[in-house]
Amino acid sequence: MVIAGAGGHGKEVKHVLLSQGFPSGELVFFDEDPEQSNSLFEDDFLIVSVDELKVQLKKDPRFVLGVGNPVFREKLFHLLTSLGGSAFGINCVSKENSMTTNQNFDAMPFSFIGPLTTVGRGALINTRAHVHHEAVVGEFSEVGPGAMLLGGAKIGKKCRIGAGAVILPGIELGDEVIVGAGAVVTKRVARSSRIFGVPARVIE
Repeated sequence: MVIAGAGGHGKEVKHVLLSQGFPSGELVFFDEDPEQSNSLFEDDFLIVSVDELKVQLKKDPRFVLGVGNPVFREKLFHLLTSLGGSAFGINCVSKENSMTTNQNFDAMPFSFIGPLTTVGRGALINTRAHVHHEAVVGEFSEVGPGAMLLGGAKIGKKCRIGAGAVILPGIELGDEVIVGAGAVVTKRVARSSRIFGVPARVIE
């Protein structure tokens, strides 16, 4: 299986896959930046060219996204699927729920996803993040470690919700909104905004 992205999040993804029983020898990193090889462990294998990637995907079409940034998640998702790859979603949610989507996103360890939620493809629900009942997470959005979307909150596509941030019940965020770590979002936010603080305010 290919881990698309060889940075820090990619290493965490590998750790999760190993804990789920995937043999280390079957996990291969792909990153177009050869300098990422400096940050890998000795037993990690890195491919950096699309031609090598094609060969690997013919052996095993499965891939998992190893980056958190929504822009890179979307780029890598489309690249690997265009080459015949099939996205594999990490599912560390402890109990079954009534999500209205297929498992085509990543839910890292200790995350919580409540009933009647919608999580878009390629999204990342990071470690200890909570997505509560009837909340919506748009495609390729990242809900950072410990962040919370409370009941009925909605975030658009390619949003970045910083670690420990809280989106209050029923609040809606447009596409590509960036929420700073620890922020508390109390009002609707237009697309492409950057918001920080308690309560969160738009930063121009």
